[in-house]
Amino acid sequence: MHFSIPETEIRTGDNGSTFVAYNIHVNGVLHCRVRYSQLLGLHEQIKKEYGSNVVPAFPPKKIFTLTPAEVEQRREQLEKYMQVLSSACTHD
Repeated sequence: MHFSIPETEIRTGDNGSTFVAYNIHVNGVLHCRVRYSQLLGLHEQIKKEYGSNVVPAFPPKKIFTLTPAEVEQRREQLEKYMQVLSSACTHD
């Protein structure tokens, strides 16, 4: 199974604030759009289940609003994280 995050979108939440959504593709097909916080929550759950030494490092949280270049850098980091995680899970 191949995971990729080829693009991001700026979305508006229920409260009117904007956020970056990461479009996750599985085997080349759009599977879902998620926020960074949702992926961080998933990461924390996986760490609890499998231990910190098994799970790859997660891209760090930022305090301030990300610039477009930082959004792109985070997208690349999240994509690599998903690919490493997928590879680790399929080689058990």
